This record gives sequence, C-alpha cells and structure tokens, in this order.
Amino acid sequence: EEDQNDYGHLPGKKENLIVDLTTRGRAFVKLLENEKMLKVFSYFLGNDCILYSYTSSILRPDDSPDAAQIHTDSKKFEYIPGYHFGLIMNLALDDFTEENGATYYLPGSHKIKEKPNEEEFYKNSVRAIRNAGDAIFFHPLCWHAAGKNLTKKTRYAVTVYACRSFIKQRLDFPRMVNSEILSWIGERGRQFLGFNSRVPTNLYEFYVPEEKRLYKILQ
Repeated sequence: EEDQNDYGHLPGKKENLIVDLTTRGRAFVKLLENEKMLKVFSYFLGNDCILYSYTSSILRPDDSPDAAQIHTDSKKFEYIPGYHFGLIMNLALDDFTEENGATYYLPGSHKIKEKPNEEEFYKNSVRAIRNAGDAIFFHPLCWHAAGKNLTKKTRYAVTVYACRSFIKQRLDFPRMVNSEILSWIGERGRQFLGFNSRVPTNLYEFYVPEEKRLYKILQ
C-alpha cells in the first residue's frame, strides 16, 4: 500500500509489484546478508556477485498478473553451457500450495530459446509447492508461470535476483540507498548492493588511491 501511494501515479507502475524492496524496511535489507543465500549465489556467480533486482511476488485471489504468463526473467542473455550470468531466489512468505497458485517451472528449459506452447509447458512443468520460509533458486532463463490463486487470501513472496559484478543493475543501488539503510548492513551487504563495483563519474574519482576507488580489484 505504501509503495502504491508513493509511486502509483507514475506511468508503468503495477499495483501488484514492488520493484524495489531495499527501501521498504530493515527486515528486507537484512535478508541481503543472509549467509545461506549468498553461499548459493557465490557458488554459481563468484564471491563478487551483486544484486540485480529485489522485488515482491504478490498473487491476489483470482488475479492474472504478467507473472501468470509463461515467461523467463531475462531477455538480454542467451544460454551459455557451463556459465551463469545470474541466479534468482524466490523466498516464500506464505505457504505455496496448488490452491493459492504455486509457480510452475519447466525443468531444463533454461536451454530452450523459444517459448514453449501451453500444452507442452503445463504437461511437463513442476510446481514449487513449499512452506513459508522455504526458498527456491532458479536460472533466469527458466520458463515459468504463476498459477491461479483460488483462495481468498493474497499470497506473498520476495524475489532476489543476483548477477555477475560486471552486469549493470536494474537500479543504481549505491546511489539510491540512504545512510540509514546502510547502517543496517555490514561490508558484505554493501558489497552485494554493488558498492565495490561502481563506476567513476569523472577523472578525479578515477585517479585516487586504491583504497578509495569506487571499484575494487577483480570486481
């Protein structure tokens, strides 16, 4: 509701999607330092991986959001065998059941460029049924679709999308977050937000001692 009040008047703002959760409370920000999550991201993307986006996943009763269409979460990259440019974690804040629209995922479909037809997709896909607090990780190119929420209660989750440190973030988090938000996290959280992968805006920021650089070696 707060997000809609702040940005609902802007073009392209969708009522059922919070595009950025870094500014929506301490609990959301602290999640970015979760050791179990970062361990998985680092395994596939390297220890210097950063946050690409951090969004809500909201499915209201009888709603048909864009997420209900068969889709992938990346149109910029193609599948490269043995290499990962990004990885997504979806954390359930409510139980995910067949009744409230647990997401369908088509196993192995990150290798398929063309969108599968509905018959093929729903025949071979699996549903991520799980308890609140459970997380799943999936390739951004995996074809998936939200189910239909047949209950009377809105279903909530959050989605953390991590990427290689050289990939441009959806939002410029280092410039976007304020000092209060930064006070909630340590060095690891700052690194994941992209503070070690910034780009100098002028030569005065470029020609500085190594310890003062906006970007760190190998990031």
